[in-house]
Amino acid sequence: MNRQYAKVSTTDELLVHLGKPGAMILCGGTDLMVKMRSGLVSPTLLLDISELAPLREIRKTDDRVDIGAAVTESELLASDVIKEYLPFLPIVLEKLGCVQIRNRGTLGGNLVNASPAADSAIPLLLYDAEVILQNSQGERLLQVEEFLVGPGKTALAEGEFLRAISIPIPRAPLIPYFHKVGRRRALTIAIASLGALLRVQDKVIEEIRLAAGSVAPTPLRLRQVEMCLNGERLTESLIAEVRELAAHSVFPIDDIRASADYRRAVIADLFARFLEEAMHA
Repeated sequence: MNRQYAKVSTTDELLVHLGKPGAMILCGGTDLMVKMRSGLVSPTLLLDISELAPLREIRKTDDRVDIGAAVTESELLASDVIKEYLPFLPIVLEKLGCVQIRNRGTLGGNLVNASPAADSAIPLLLYDAEVILQNSQGERLLQVEEFLVGPGKTALAEGEFLRAISIPIPRAPLIPYFHKVGRRRALTIAIASLGALLRVQDKVIEEIRLAAGSVAPTPLRLRQVEMCLNGERLTESLIAEVRELAAHSVFPIDDIRASADYRRAVIADLFARFLEEAMHA
């Protein structure tokens, strides 16, 4: 195959090339190169955006943080802005892959890859993040929940690219929780994962946000469970009740890594453990 490569330096140049048949965006390459070697994708033109300045920024405004799609996971872990205003994001990213992967992989690339097990999607769902998509006609905003439409599938239209992820800064501090279960300690791809943000006062849940990974076609925000918990006092009976609700709020499949029943049980156990820790804190 005659494959071409171009390192783009402006968004206008990117948009011109992106309209060509067989063009695909390359940044860190941690997912794309694997798919190319496996024959899953066969681009004829690779557009390298790794040094495209507008996609390399972390910008804070009064109430939001915007993260360019080409910012690496290691850069996010080192960012004082992220540590101060979005502390749950580095908690999750430090468990993503290994140092070498994080040095190359980007937050935007992890989202566009659209794996049901994508760790980075969990904090973005919990932070109510939006993606900024751009084409030659302009920009549009989508919630991350709307952007991820299925395994390996996103709402990106032809000729469109992910420019940035825009995250509202929480108005009050939230206690973070993240745990994932896999078959090995290192480089774990989650069999199931659970993330949460919580604010509790005198054992009453003032706010709770819940999301799960590897248990549905896309990472999933558990809004029905949240509705049942907000404003409730933490008790053993409440935990037992919503534990079952959590197990039935996910839609896992059987695959080579685990059965659907096991994944449901893992989510229920992680959820109950999280609430019990909060109750006894």
